Amino acid sequence: MGIKLHKQATATSKIRAETQAAPFSITDSELARQYGVATAAILRWCYRVKL
Repeated sequence: MGIKLHKQATATSKIRAETQAAPFSITDSELARQYGVATAAILRWCYRVKL
């Protein structure tokens, strides 16, 4: 059973988990560049962990 993402999804749950587990020494802009997404997306993903 595969993961179904909507057509504008930029990352899977695996990528989100990797960004959330990234060490604090890596900046949000570096993570965004690495995964090819906006810095705002990285901030959203990290914020969602704390909810």
